[in-house]
Amino acid sequence: MAPNFVAKSLERQHLKSMRKHSLQIIDINTVLKDLHHRIASCIDAGKYEAATTYVNQYISHTHIWHIKFVCNLEEPEVALMQIFHLQYIFRQEPADKFIKEREILEEQYGKFRAITLYSNKHMEVRRQKMAQFIKEYKK
Repeated sequence: MAPNFVAKSLERQHLKSMRKHSLQIIDINTVLKDLHHRIASCIDAGKYEAATTYVNQYISHTHIWHIKFVCNLEEPEVALMQIFHLQYIFRQEPADKFIKEREILEEQYGKFRAITLYSNKHMEVRRQKMAQFIKEYKK
C-alpha cells in the first residue's frame, strides 16, 4: 500500500472517531439540559444561586437553566458542570424527590465517565473547587 493512502485512511478514521466523540458529548449534554428543564419549576433556584453562578462560568453566552448553542453542547466541560450542578441540587433535595431524574443523571454520568479523557483526580479537583466556591459565595 502506498504511504499516502495509509495516511489518508488513518486521518479519516481519526476524524470519524472525533465526530463520534463529539456526538456522544452532544447527546449527554442534551439529556442533562432536559433534566435541568424538568426540575426548574419544581425547585427554588435561588437556593442554588452559588452553584449556578459557579457553573455559569463554563457556559458561553447563556446559562445552566437554558443552555443553547452547539459550542456549549459539544463541550465536555459543560457536561461535567451540568453533572456537578445536578448532583449538588439532588443532594440538597429530599431523597424521595426526583427519583427518575436521579437515575437519568447517574446513567449520563456513567456514559460521560466512559468516554471522557478526564481522570478521576481531575474531576475530583473540579468538584472540590466548586464546593469551595459555594462555601465562600456571598450574595
